[in-house]
Amino acid sequence: MSTLGRIENFKIEVEERRILRLIGYKKKENEINSTIKNLIISEKKKLASLMKPASIYTILDYEETNKHPVFEKAEKVALCICSIGSGAEQEVSELINRNEILKAMILDALASEAAGEVARQSDRILAQKARELNLWPSKRFSPGYKPWPLKEQQFIFRALPPEEIGVKLNPTSWMMIPCKSTPFRINFYSDKNLSTRKKY
Repeated sequence: MSTLGRIENFKIEVEERRILRLIGYKKKENEINSTIKNLIISEKKKLASLMKPASIYTILDYEETNKHPVFEKAEKVALCICSIGSGAEQEVSELINRNEILKAMILDALASEAAGEVARQSDRILAQKARELNLWPSKRFSPGYKPWPLKEQQFIFRALPPEEIGVKLNPTSWMMIPCKSTPFRINFYSDKNLSTRKKY
């Protein structure tokens, strides 16, 4: 029988050096331009007020899945959708409209990193749930990576109520709205040898 849950208590800290790399800033950390540094600090504060990080997940028995080959040999499957909400991408669009391109790039990079951290923390929580069931979790995988096509996001959206965290799926492109959202699966195996995860 499936279980449904929600995760909201995220502690998100984005490393400055990762943002510099994402915006293409080539200088060493000790050579960072003070203007760039101050922009990162101010946009990081702004992001904290714009985002609403949340994840919703379900844990299904194999028989409750759509039997896609990626679920083969799994005892259970965790399906999850994570998001930081639409606030950040709306602000990025407004910054671009005001021709504040550098601010927009920095805020978008910060939002991408924050969305990634929500997915990573959700992944760790669900891997722990597998161990609590005496099962072994795989790595997390998102639709769009072979052999799990992007259109399989439809199955995730049927299995979950993503509207509870403000997420929708474009029915023609299979892209998620807001875009700073991540869907993924983790297979739970009874045989440790089937797990692709190195750390539990």
